[in-house]
Amino acid sequence: MMIFRKLLAVIAITLGLSAFTLVHAQTNKAFDISITTLDGESTTLNQLVADKPVYLKFWATWCQPCREQMPHLQQTFEHYGDEIDIISVNIDVNDSVEAINATQQEFGLTVPVVIDATGKLAQAFDLVGTPYHLLIDTDGRVVFKGHEESDKLEKTLKLLSASNSVILPAVEIESLIEQPSLVTKTDQLTALFFTATWCDWYLEVSRPAIANNCINGQQQANTLYKLNPQLNWLGITSRLWTGDKELAEYKGKYQIQYPLVIDNHDQEFVRYQVKDFPTLILLKDGKEVFRTSEFSNQHDVATTILKFK
Repeated sequence: MMIFRKLLAVIAITLGLSAFTLVHAQTNKAFDISITTLDGESTTLNQLVADKPVYLKFWATWCQPCREQMPHLQQTFEHYGDEIDIISVNIDVNDSVEAINATQQEFGLTVPVVIDATGKLAQAFDLVGTPYHLLIDTDGRVVFKGHEESDKLEKTLKLLSASNSVILPAVEIESLIEQPSLVTKTDQLTALFFTATWCDWYLEVSRPAIANNCINGQQQANTLYKLNPQLNWLGITSRLWTGDKELAEYKGKYQIQYPLVIDNHDQEFVRYQVKDFPTLILLKDGKEVFRTSEFSNQHDVATTILKFK
């Protein structure tokens, strides 16, 4: 019986060490992803952080809850900045350095800001909406994730900041696993229309020009599909704030007839480096031959498609 108990103890320790090693490796890999400073320099989280807990705050300048939480972010940086490496990460979707600088000035932000220019950092940490808070302990374990300013967030920040902090339970982050492409390989000219189910209405007040472009883009995509049904069409929506319900409502709203899917793992947005909604990409023999995010002139896009048919 004693031998059996010792064996169980060894197995438990081994499994625990394996889990720790896996979690640390996943976080370390994410911390090596290339990100960009506001000066345009390439860096990584590993180059920016020391041997302290880390607080990552993902946001966008047009995200209303993000803006509402900016005072809290600055206050947190001022209070915990010596004990915790606090970094705000702009997701670089329909955004610009100028808009980021304006937001910094508006809210008096001194917290470090980086840009997830490739989208791979957000993908690695399973971002499905902003604002997004991540707290990571010195062992590389995510111990908090959420979207709200909450008592739990404050409690976890306080515990992480203490030198004698207790070991906090890890929070599950979906592992990034290579997924089959949503885009079917074919000899046909392929049209990929990237959009978001909310960009036509959510940005109406804060970014009206972008909202109008989203509407124009979707309407033009519908027209182009009717004129060119022989193309291999696929609509791909961002996974941000989007599930099956939102997808169905969007398809009904615009009477979309071509296939439209959610990029649930953010693989196509990252693969094709789509950073603006909407974007139309044409592929010929699997290679990109055309891309536009400007839909003010339907004739220009239609003419381009005719050129490659």
